[in-house]
Amino acid sequence: MTQADAVASLVERRLGRVLDPDLNFFDAGLDSLALVELHEEITSTLGLSLPVTAMFTHPNLRALSHLITQGQAPARQDGARRRPLGGSRRDVRARIREDGR
Repeated sequence: MTQADAVASLVERRLGRVLDPDLNFFDAGLDSLALVELHEEITSTLGLSLPVTAMFTHPNLRALSHLITQGQAPARQDGARRRPLGGSRRDVRARIREDGR
């Protein structure tokens, strides 16, 4: 299974259905919090160093898969600091702002 296939599988498992690769994540029914949670799952499962903002700047499976397969999402270095996903919207927004720098 390729990384792109793994990403599609994670997204589709969260939605409970197959997703058109060109359909915007928001139009598919995901909200901002779901995208941040999905980001956490993708990065931890695939071991990628992917900023959370990539979920918003690459808003569908095709764009996100392209980002990952083109090598623009490097693997995390061993010992890279992992932050737990914040539970409140304020925590999530702060993380998005911080990762977007």
